Amino acid sequence: MAYSVDELNCVYDKTGRYCYHCGKKLAFINYGIYGAMGAWEVDHSRSKREGGSNYYRNLVPSCISCNRSKGALHSRQFRRYFE
Repeated sequence: MAYSVDELNCVYDKTGRYCYHCGKKLAFINYGIYGAMGAWEVDHSRSKREGGSNYYRNLVPSCISCNRSKGALHSRQFRRYFE
């Protein structure tokens, strides 16, 4: 899904500019640029496959490695790996 710059800003600022899962610092300008320092993507806390939506409250910033590793897990389940 394509997001507007305003939507990306809202999601990016949601966690103080850190990955929702691992806490890694993110760089807004590196949105979607795999391999770039602080690269990130918009993640669905509850995956669309599991009934999640595109509503703002379900969207979180995630570093690319966390987002791709998480798959269809709910964010609560995935965050347990970091405890």
